[in-house]
This record gives sequence, structure tokens and C-alpha cells, in this order.
Amino acid sequence: MHQGSERQADEKFKEFAPIYRKQYSLAYLSQIRDELEQRKEEHTQLLKQRASPEPGKVLYEENVQCFDDSRKWKDRYIVIRANYVLECYESYKRFLKGSPPLHRLMPTGGTILTTEEKYMEMINQCCPCTNVQEDFAPPVADMPGQFPVYLRLPYRRDFYFCFQDENSQVEFISILSDCVRHQNKDFLKKTKCEVKAFLKAIQLYRQEKGQYESWDMLLGSDVQHDNELSIDHLCHILNNLLVVYHVP
Repeated sequence: MHQGSERQADEKFKEFAPIYRKQYSLAYLSQIRDELEQRKEEHTQLLKQRASPEPGKVLYEENVQCFDDSRKWKDRYIVIRANYVLECYESYKRFLKGSPPLHRLMPTGGTILTTEEKYMEMINQCCPCTNVQEDFAPPVADMPGQFPVYLRLPYRRDFYFCFQDENSQVEFISILSDCVRHQNKDFLKKTKCEVKAFLKAIQLYRQEKGQYESWDMLLGSDVQHDNELSIDHLCHILNNLLVVYHVP
């Protein structure tokens, strides 16, 4: 079954490749034409946007309670820079020593929730089976604070944080929301012909499959798109296998 899924995924990428190559050629020619005609950049906003901060600038740093892989709450040092990637260090001392972070989280497509009830509603929609709570949400009784933050991520492990006071929770949610927004949309704002070709190729590829609705997974970088495109097809393949073999 594993080899069959890999084979079908390879076939999907082979179908996608010629579409991308054609769109890249068109986008490249369009770029050359624009340069020759020296078109002025269109300003779609009345107010000039502020210059983006340097990617290395620290926007947030704080000790935060995190629920780790051992299903225990640990005090971690969280740093978020202007590249909108969450860096989780073992401790502040490790951070000062220049040690690499335990995790570098790009929260593309993430959903932020503050109650176990809302979080489990999302989990149950994705995994409508019984007894999933023990495998996902941290036990409320063991939380080190009264103000949790649940970060639900598509096709990846979720992350959980906890705070002692509401102000700290609100501050963290604000910067985390910025991270999600930038990781979702910054790639789409690029004007490189590679980006334009990639986005157009995905649209045409899905239309060939009879899918004309908007696609919420069109978020993040081209590498993430590739991964999600593959996972999306593999999920459909798996669902078809479940139907064929009458798996409940």
C-alpha cells in the first residue's frame, strides 16, 4: 500500500510538471515584456506601506509553558523574529549561548484557539472517531495556568502553550496571529515569475481535476504547496481505499 501511494504521488507530480513548465515560460516572457515596456508598478493602496523590519529583528521573546512530545508541560524560551518563525529554545541560557532551537515553527495555515472545547471540535471534524482527546489536547487539570493557547496545524503536529495571566496570553496570540498571516500570504505577494507560474499551474492543475472552488491550502511557500498537494492527493487515495475495502 505504501509503495502504491508513492507511485500515485509520483504520477501526480509528473502530471503537474509540464503544466508548471508551460506557465513558467509564459510568466518569464511576460516579465521580459514588462521590463522592456518599463511599466510603472501599480499602486493599489492609497497609503504607502511601511518598510518591513529586518528578518533578524526580535519581535517577541519570553519564557512560555509549552506542552512537549513527552506530554508534559515544560518552561521554554520562545523567540519570534521578523521572519515570523517561532523559535523554541530549551532555556534562556541556551538561547544566550547560541544553541540551536528545539523547534522552528512556521505556523502556515494555523488556527489559534483558546478553549479545549473549540479545539476538540476542530479535531473531531478532522478525525471523527472516539477517544481522540487523550492523543491531542493536554489534560486541563495539569495545565500550569488558566490561559491556554491551542495552535491547530494542517497535516502537522499541533502545539500548545499556557500562560499565568490573560495579558500574556493576549500578547502571545497577537504576535502568533501575525506569524500565521505572514506565513500564509507573504509568498503570494512575490512578483517573481517562478511564483506566478507556480500559483497559476496549481490553479490549472486543479481545474483539470474538476476542482474549481477556492483552495484554502494555497498558503505558504512553494515547498509547502508541494507537500500539501501531495498529501491532499494521498488523503483522497486513502479514502478511496477505505471505501473499496469497506473499512469503517
